[in-house]
Amino acid sequence: MSDEQQEHSPSVADLARDWYHIPVLSTIVLIMLWIRLRSYDAFIREGSVFFSGNDAWYHLRQVEYTVRNWPTTMPFDPWTQFPFGTTAGQFGTIYDQIVATAALVVGLGSPSSELVAKTLLVAPVFFGAFVAIPTYLIGKRLGGRLGGLFGAIILMLLPGTFLRRGLVGFADHNIAEPFFMGFAVLALMIALTVADREKPVWELVQVRDFDALREPLKWSALAGVATAIYMWSWPPGILLVGIFGLFLVLKMVSDYARGNSPEHAAFVGAVSMMVTGILMFVPLEEMSFGVTDFGFLQPLFSFGVGLGAVFLAALARWWESNDIDDRGYPAAVGGIMLAGLVLFSLVLPDVFSSISRNFLRTVGFSAGAATRTIGEAQPFLAANILQSSGLTAVDRIMSEYGFTFFTGAVAAIWLTAKPLVREGDSRKIGYVAASLALIGILFLIPALPDGIASLLGVESSLVSLTIVTALIVGAVMQADYESEHLFVLVWAAIMTSAAFTQVRFNYYFAVVVAVMNAYLLREVLGLSFIGLANVDRLEDVSYGRVAAVAFAILLILTPVLIVPIQLGNGGATSNAMQASQTGPGTVTEWDEPLDWMEENTPAEGTFGGASNQMEYYGTYKYADDFDYPDGSYGVMSWWDYGHWITVLGERIPNANPFQGGATEAANFLLASDEQQAENVLTSMGDDSEGENTRYVMVDWQMVSTDSKFGAPTVWYDESNVSTSDFYNRIYRLQEQNGQTSIAGVTNLKDQRYYESLMVRLYKYHGSARDPAPVVVDWEERPVSESQTIRVTPSDGQPIKTFDNMSAAEAYVESDPTSQIGGVGAFPEERIEALDHYRLVKSSNSSALRSGSYQNSLVQAGNTYGIQPQVLLGNNPAWVKTFERVPGATVEGSGAPANSNVTATVEMRDLTTNTTFTYTQQVQTDDNGEFTMTLPYSTTGYDDYGPENGYTNVSVRATGDYTFSGPTSFEDNSTIVAYQAQNVSVDEGLVNGAEDGTVEVTLERNEQELITEQSS
Repeated sequence: MSDEQQEHSPSVADLARDWYHIPVLSTIVLIMLWIRLRSYDAFIREGSVFFSGNDAWYHLRQVEYTVRNWPTTMPFDPWTQFPFGTTAGQFGTIYDQIVATAALVVGLGSPSSELVAKTLLVAPVFFGAFVAIPTYLIGKRLGGRLGGLFGAIILMLLPGTFLRRGLVGFADHNIAEPFFMGFAVLALMIALTVADREKPVWELVQVRDFDALREPLKWSALAGVATAIYMWSWPPGILLVGIFGLFLVLKMVSDYARGNSPEHAAFVGAVSMMVTGILMFVPLEEMSFGVTDFGFLQPLFSFGVGLGAVFLAALARWWESNDIDDRGYPAAVGGIMLAGLVLFSLVLPDVFSSISRNFLRTVGFSAGAATRTIGEAQPFLAANILQSSGLTAVDRIMSEYGFTFFTGAVAAIWLTAKPLVREGDSRKIGYVAASLALIGILFLIPALPDGIASLLGVESSLVSLTIVTALIVGAVMQADYESEHLFVLVWAAIMTSAAFTQVRFNYYFAVVVAVMNAYLLREVLGLSFIGLANVDRLEDVSYGRVAAVAFAILLILTPVLIVPIQLGNGGATSNAMQASQTGPGTVTEWDEPLDWMEENTPAEGTFGGASNQMEYYGTYKYADDFDYPDGSYGVMSWWDYGHWITVLGERIPNANPFQGGATEAANFLLASDEQQAENVLTSMGDDSEGENTRYVMVDWQMVSTDSKFGAPTVWYDESNVSTSDFYNRIYRLQEQNGQTSIAGVTNLKDQRYYESLMVRLYKYHGSARDPAPVVVDWEERPVSESQTIRVTPSDGQPIKTFDNMSAAEAYVESDPTSQIGGVGAFPEERIEALDHYRLVKSSNSSALRSGSYQNSLVQAGNTYGIQPQVLLGNNPAWVKTFERVPGATVEGSGAPANSNVTATVEMRDLTTNTTFTYTQQVQTDDNGEFTMTLPYSTTGYDDYGPENGYTNVSVRATGDYTFSGPTSFEDNSTIVAYQAQNVSVDEGLVNGAEDGTVEVTLERNEQELITEQSS
């Protein structure tokens, strides 16, 4: 090598300085991959691949379809939400196409189902780790390479929502969203910066000076492509278009007001949004304006933002050419926007209502039934979450972000204030100080926004958000902001609001926190007394300053993110390593009963012997109300379990996690009698196809008031009900050292709880149940002027038992703060038998496998002062499957007129090897005749199964029915009884395969009463 070459060749130090970020970022990504893959083995069980949550299972269906029909996704799916079918706009997106493509590549064009499932299993791991790349790039633009790496390190260490959504097994599209949004935000930042540099204006467009327009045109188009790809992954990603539109209004108005041209930003807005709008026609599925589906809303809204930017630029030119006072321009823009919103609401009220409702649900701290029953859609600082976790609001934030949330907030404040402060104008500095003071008042005196909110009838958080937004707008109107900085501020503000409105958006917000800390690091390093921002040579570094900065960084990162700490009463936090330990969860308890369903019930389209088997991965055309072939049927359960029923059972659920059919499911499961449940089914579908619902699946969580029972009460609309109509809290208090504490708490059930169809099915298997002489006693204790709570009585005995019902009823009549039953399976009043529902399968796993179930029993036992075993049912299987059958018609005679006749049969659950007795009672007419419908058969089981369109039941009778009439005494010496024994009921009469009736004649039996005197 010549001396000249050596002189110009870079040194090792130069190479390290120029390229150090690549190995560091690669290491960060690799560590993120390792953390997220640690629980891989937990999801592979006996050769089967499992996923956590609900939505991942439907993604498996979508990916399998795309593998078979690459690159298309499923246009319509009749295998869910019976009897309508549905489109799944948020599923079957580019996320599924990428996963399917990866499976095809790895599988050399013909991947096995196992390989497809494993590819989907690890997909969130790679998306989650790769989010570090746009995070670094955005952070680099805000805080340099060192800042970008610092932001990526923070992302790597976060233990909360962002980590959980990217773990192996959580194969939902959630974690792909911040990945694609990150690149879209980055592309928009670059396009705005290029436009600020190249300054495109109308004259250049008019003369088609493409040399001058080439760079801003290229980057604006790329920004439009990136935004469209983001929406391809998640149709509600139209939120980003709205964020960009809000930024354009702020930027263009402030530019004009401060004497700058608004056309540079307008150019980016027009080009990028037009490209986005055109590309959003590619996945168009529905001719609708839905937010969650690929419809007209996404392209038209994008066009609207682009045209709006052009309009504002044209208005500015007109304003200037007519020499109108510049101060009127912002007011005119505000007035036009307000008028446009009013006109929109009048011309398209339904579309306006849908958009505004979804906007408030996303960023406006508003929740309806559709969100209140979804854990991930709860407000981040919801009172019930804080109470259950034993955390304060600050604790909750710390558990998710450590100190990085607060340092990120400092960065956002400084990013907003810096353009005002650097000008040295005392008035602007005063504005910053006053704004900070007002924000502090809102935080320290929450009664202030609460009072305003109560007057306006809105959420107090929305009031605070509006005030802070107004302060930011005021700041923007007073200073020149770099376009990309202002855009990041608007993006960060909206995503902060979204994260606090719904828990789920914290996987977006993590990126915001990371990039804000990236910016903060550069600003701190650039402080004059530190002076590390622009050091080129190691000789210029003060190692004392480096040590001080490193120590400060460790103080920020170590608590929570590296070393778990104790927060409030909620226990220790988890760092990323600990939080990454996970597994598939409850689905493993549903796997066996759904396997049974697939193998022991007729395939869809073959029920009753029909020959119309539906193709599981078929391509079906869109329909508002799908025309199902004869032999198709629905499986009713709560919506949480719909995707499992579709994928693992290959059957059609009535309700699903899209919340399709949720209201009907709630009305059915909470129906107080069999006729109401029947009415719900007949109301579904144009031709009452809902009547073809054949099975009902209920697990212990659905009937537990400490678990999911409360969710259907939110959706139920047959009447106005709340959880207090079904159960109420009762507390056991204890006094110690003058302090009152809660020793136990449980829910005391009302009769309406026991009348609910799903409770009658799970607890009684459709049999009648009489109340028992068990009384629950309590006292009312005031906790405020308007509220009292139920506490166990001062005698310490909330549970009182009596020898007979008369004694129990007398006690309750004399004590208004007591009731019969309400604990365990003991109702207040008699529960009548069901005529058309029978247990056909219990899962082989018990609810006792659940720590939550055990804890509920222990809590109830502690509260009532009894052993928890007393509250345990005869068969606490995790999942129970019931069949809705026509039932066998019994016509009887021989009983006394207007008397009660009882039918009983003992049934054995072949899975759990437990028995129960089905009992039904009817009244005879004036001739002593009666009719009843029996849902359980006693013979003919081997004649029916899925091969001829019926169920191979796993619950069978141990013997025949016994029919009993009244027992009476005659002449004080004779016992008279009416009875028919050994009455068999054929399976064909119960499942509807055969016509006919069972004839029963009760025989009168007399028995002489033998006494000492007669002997």
